[in-house]
Formats: sequence, C-alpha cells, structure tokens
Amino acid sequence: MELAGGKAGDVEEIDARAASDGVLGRFHAVELACHHELHPEEPARSREEAIAFYRHQPATHASCHWLAEGGAASLYVHGPRAAFLRLLVEPRHRRRGIGSLLLAEVLGRARELDVEALVSSYTTAAGAAFATRFRFVAEARVVQSVLDLRAAELPQPNVPAGFRLLTWLGRVPDEYLTGFVEARAAMDDAPQPEGTDLPGWTAEHVRASEESLAQRQREMRLTVAIDESASIRAFTELRVSRGSTLGFTDDTGTVATHRQKGLARAVKIESLRRLRDDHPEIEVVSTSNDEENAVMRHLNESIGFRPTAVVTSAVLDLADP
Repeated sequence: MELAGGKAGDVEEIDARAASDGVLGRFHAVELACHHELHPEEPARSREEAIAFYRHQPATHASCHWLAEGGAASLYVHGPRAAFLRLLVEPRHRRRGIGSLLLAEVLGRARELDVEALVSSYTTAAGAAFATRFRFVAEARVVQSVLDLRAAELPQPNVPAGFRLLTWLGRVPDEYLTGFVEARAAMDDAPQPEGTDLPGWTAEHVRASEESLAQRQREMRLTVAIDESASIRAFTELRVSRGSTLGFTDDTGTVATHRQKGLARAVKIESLRRLRDDHPEIEVVSTSNDEENAVMRHLNESIGFRPTAVVTSAVLDLADP
C-alpha cells in the first residue's frame, strides 16, 4: 500500500464490482502516473489487469474505493488491526489537498468498519511527509527486488532426501487443502508492522483467493515440498496475469521444524524454472521481503534477485484520539 500527498473537487466513492470499465480505468491512470515511484524497473500492469483487480477482490475482506481528480484511494479491511490503505495522487496534481480529501473519506469509512489500526506505506520523501502530517508512524521497511527471468541461472533444484516437489496451477487439490492451510501458518512469525494483527488463512480464504484470481485471469502457481507422509513442509506462490511480462512472487514459507534443510531454495528454484518453461513471455519476476528478514533476502539475492526500492510501512492508530 502506498501514501502520496497531493484544492480539488469532489471525492466519489466507487462500487468497483458494479463500476464501468471507464470508471475503473481512472484508477489505472493514477497508477501509471505514480508507477515510477512505486515499482521502479517493473513493467506496469495493463489497464485490463487493473480493472480486473479492482472489480474482483476476494469476498473474505471488505474493499472500498474512492476517486478524485488526479487521485485515488482504496481500503482493504481484513480485521480491526489489519486494514490496508492505498492512496495515490498524480505528481502534477499534488499539493492541492487531494490526498487530504481522500484520506478523510477513508478514515470515515474505516471508523464505520471498526478499524483500529490503518496500515499504509510510502517510497518517497513526499509520501513520508504526508504520512507524518497525519500521524502515521513509520514501522517496518520492505525491500522490493526484481529478477531477470530470462537471464537467471536456475539449476535443477537440490531436493532433500525424503521430499518431492509438486506444482499446482489455479487451485490447491482438495486432498491437500487442509495441509496447505496448516503450512501457511509458517508465515505467522514473519515480521509485520507493530500493532497490526493479520488474521490467519483458512480454507475459505484459500478458495476465495483462487476464485478472485481466476476472475482476474491471473494464474496462481503454487509449488510445494511434500515429505513422505504427504505433508506440505514448504511452499512458494507465483502469480501471472494473462498478457503480462511480469511475474509476482506472493508468499514463501517453510514449516518451522523443517527449516535450514534447503526446502525454500528448492521450491523457489523449481517454481521459477517451471514459470520460465510455461511462460517464455515473462521477463521480470518481482518479490518483496522485510528488511530484517536477512535469510530470505540472502536466498533471493543468491538466486539473482536485485533490490530496486525500499518501502516503508506506516501505521495510524485509530484508537488514539
């Protein structure tokens, strides 16, 4: 999520599921104007991809959206202390109060939804100043990185004895769903901004995510390491939108009792090898890691990922008057 500070006209709330392509395309226009600040060295998503993203969010969380001339904001509420703000103002429209107007609408709705902590982020000095002005407190720093997939050296993965790798496209098989939910709990000890509390994944969350991705014509690619008991011990997820040249790394995790065996490296390399074979049009793969997560950052850099930007998470405590 990003913050960017921007007298502007009215702010309009948008029902993304019912809005026209023309209306949702305005969100994409704002994204494009800010893309160089937010995701350097990554190809921007297409208008069609952005429209599908806004229209088909998973039903397991609340999604709210607003538009103003030259700016846009979205609020995604997963829980009282797991609400995420994305607020963007086009550079040529900044310093006119647009960001303030959008934020006022977001805060009003957040309080209606009993949000206690609002999380956003920034990559620029202007975003930092805007966040400070409205009493967001800087927390974690996240390093964004990219991999040149076509040039990457991806040897056959070294799979520890007793394990095998599987890759599923689009959907986790029913017989592995419970095991995957349990394996995803490996992410529970990952760093997150102070004061936030992201709900754990359930089978409902997994299926809702899969449905959302399918509606967006975005391929979910899940590679897992399975032991002799058919239990998932490590996983990594890649996502690719139809027609895009960018692959996106979602979560990678290893069950705590099976760490330091090389499973994370094995699933990541296998996932990237399969992606390159299946989608030769993909040029860049992006990922992000908490700055303090030295193990995963080192792993990614050893594969060939190169840091491109640092994103600072910032939290606004709505319980504080």
